[in-house]
Amino acid sequence: MNRSTITKTLLLAGMAAAGSLGMAGAQATTIEILCTASETCGKSSGTTTDGTIFEAAANPTEPSTGTGVFKPFVRVQAQGNSDTQSGYNTDYSPDNGINFDTKSGIWTHSVLFGDLGTVDIGGLSYYQFSMDANEEGGRKNQIDLTEIQIFLGGDDLRIPENNGGYTGTQFDGSASDNFLAGYAPVWNLDNALNGDVTVILQASICDNPGQCGSGKGDLNLFILDSLLQGDADDYFVFYTEYGRVGSGFEEWNYLARTIPVPEPGTLALFGLGLAGLIASRRKLQK
Repeated sequence: MNRSTITKTLLLAGMAAAGSLGMAGAQATTIEILCTASETCGKSSGTTTDGTIFEAAANPTEPSTGTGVFKPFVRVQAQGNSDTQSGYNTDYSPDNGINFDTKSGIWTHSVLFGDLGTVDIGGLSYYQFSMDANEEGGRKNQIDLTEIQIFLGGDDLRIPENNGGYTGTQFDGSASDNFLAGYAPVWNLDNALNGDVTVILQASICDNPGQCGSGKGDLNLFILDSLLQGDADDYFVFYTEYGRVGSGFEEWNYLARTIPVPEPGTLALFGLGLAGLIASRRKLQK
């Protein structure tokens, strides 16, 4: 079964779930991502009622490639002996004062909404994000992704810590009272339609045991582009919460927007046109 077929199946299941809710309201949902689609556990993907898709992303069969190849825009690591962690991307640089459990450095930074690219799945357009889980437990370790909140807005969101930071209650299965630099989330995982969602993730998804490691995604996340509305020059902030984490860290990257490159024939025609324009101007000057 290819990705398009899987996606359509998941979306139909989500629509059926939405219809069955009726007036009862959204309920708590658990999605388990425990193996790749090529393995037999049968828990490699899942979807929420609003069409958000989670799927396992295998580590490579080659040795892991490291953060420098994965190129994350945010990294989060629990402090001390805590088994929970949270954080968001920012341009705040010192370790002292950066938000929650976010790791500072070149791999945590601001992102413009216009830099995000989309992918077509089953005729629908999605923003794609990937998570690389770096925990010490290998294939035996599981972590919980319990909340995602996305904020879009002006320059105050480049360094939210300097503009009021994050306010409201964390780890409560809701974003009803959460704000970042005064902005409410434009989308969050635990919304009225989805209910309280928990994604249980095998911390090192890979096709070949013993070759799991950091540097490649363990989880792909697809959010319908219709759910995120903003301007290209808006700052994009990605906030996450986790449970049952170990001493490692989690990092996220995004599918970047591609800029079309003119074909050689188009470039040649453009060059000829430009040469002709220059020649005509010289004749007029004479």
